[in-house]
Amino acid sequence: MFAPRLAKQAAIVALALHAYTGQAMAQESAYADLDACTRSEQIKSTAKGALTGALAGFGGAYLTGNKDKAKKAALVGLAGGGAIGFATAYYSAIDTCNKLNPGWVTESKLMRDPSKSYADVKKEHRYTGKEGVVLHLRDIAMQDQARPGDKVAIDTIYDVLTPDGAETPVVFSRKLFVVADGTEKLVPFPMAATATRTVEAGRSKESLMLPISGETQAGTVYRIELSAAAANKQPVVMSKSVTVI
Repeated sequence: MFAPRLAKQAAIVALALHAYTGQAMAQESAYADLDACTRSEQIKSTAKGALTGALAGFGGAYLTGNKDKAKKAALVGLAGGGAIGFATAYYSAIDTCNKLNPGWVTESKLMRDPSKSYADVKKEHRYTGKEGVVLHLRDIAMQDQARPGDKVAIDTIYDVLTPDGAETPVVFSRKLFVVADGTEKLVPFPMAATATRTVEAGRSKESLMLPISGETQAGTVYRIELSAAAANKQPVVMSKSVTVI
């Protein structure tokens, strides 16, 4: 008598596992599609810019019959035009692909820190309600070195204080700069450059991910600048850098 019930339960579990696996595969597929699109856009920008090193690298490898090697040679050739030019092409390509496929855009993760109560955070800042809405950017946790092909995790800690302990809208802004040969240039951030999120009062952590191209030249420095603003007040700003080794 239990056989039909067990069979039904097994079917439900199987469907749940299938759905979970399907979501994971879809996410992996989205990343793979974004990578493929990014490489394609880089090749296009290389060809349009008629960069000698990139085209020479692409042509030489292509004539050998190895198309995969040809694509990589083209990207490396582009890097020969300078780290800034390569970074601009790479992050512009991601930006183009995200605009063409909005569903691929990765949203940041924002989580309340349960280790600190709102009362603890207020006490730490000696906050009083008459100050209105106050936002503190406490820290950016990020590795200072990375290898080509890495995805650099960026965790930012924010404290938000409000007179009544209520949640409030916060505008998050992100900027990415590439630094090479004493020059710094703003390049497109690989996800939404600005986002408005409703944040609980207390301490929260926002997590981002910075992808680094597998063909990035060693010595290239990326500077990430993050800011947040609430209640139409001046944004608080902090930045950190990562060097490709």
